Amino acid sequence: MSMTRDSHFPDEELVRAIDGELAETRVRELDRHLAHCWRCKVRREELESAIAGFVQLQQSELDHRIPPHQGPAARLRAQMALEAHSAPGKGAPGWIRNRYAARAAFPALALALAAMGLLWTYTRQSPESSLPDARLTPGAIRFVSREQACVAAAPDGGPVPAEMAEQVFRRYGIRQPRPRAYEVDYLITPALGGAEDMSNLWPQPYTEGVWTAHVKDALEDYMRTLVCEGKLDLATAQQELAGNWIAAYRKYFHTSLPLPAHVLFLKDKPWE
Repeated sequence: MSMTRDSHFPDEELVRAIDGELAETRVRELDRHLAHCWRCKVRREELESAIAGFVQLQQSELDHRIPPHQGPAARLRAQMALEAHSAPGKGAPGWIRNRYAARAAFPALALALAAMGLLWTYTRQSPESSLPDARLTPGAIRFVSREQACVAAAPDGGPVPAEMAEQVFRRYGIRQPRPRAYEVDYLITPALGGAEDMSNLWPQPYTEGVWTAHVKDALEDYMRTLVCEGKLDLATAQQELAGNWIAAYRKYFHTSLPLPAHVLFLKDKPWE
């Protein structure tokens, strides 16, 4: 299969090249292609990092099943096979031809990619840049008791009205925001007594930086659990979310970086 200047190598072949399994003629074509295709060059680097992260995340499960001399891509393929062991077609030859194995591995590979993205971004962006402007969004609450916050149908803040969302973006100087790129977020979640007020709203990105809307959603969910289990005072939870939600995340999850499981966490609907 020849490559045109505007075409790109599929992930399958990039992974095979990383593990030294791509045919020599295709390797030469890939080398020539990478000389002028920045997109494929970046994608190859992403896959290399994702494979390394995948191995690290799955190390404890795979160590006793995979010979140590095998490369990282071999480990990825082995994990795909393990995930698909009980799926139909498990006897089909070839790791990529087994579409059940591929499907089983996609969520873990996506998680590994996202987790590695955290590490790349962490050194380039300070946590403070992921906090709302305290002058615009100091946080606001309404009076609720712990019992009210912990009923099964406690409000979690439905979609922010379009007119209000547009005003939030304007206040933060964001013109023509990309749909689904932001959550117009409540700094103090309504599930913990946050008010539906402009002073409690800010546009939080899903993909910019380390401390994204996904991560804050995970924190809100966990803090509500702590409050409802009587392990955290409601007023304290509100103050910590308003003061520095990143510091609260680090405190309650005992980590300096978002946990991999929270990278793609989704609780609230994105703005669109």
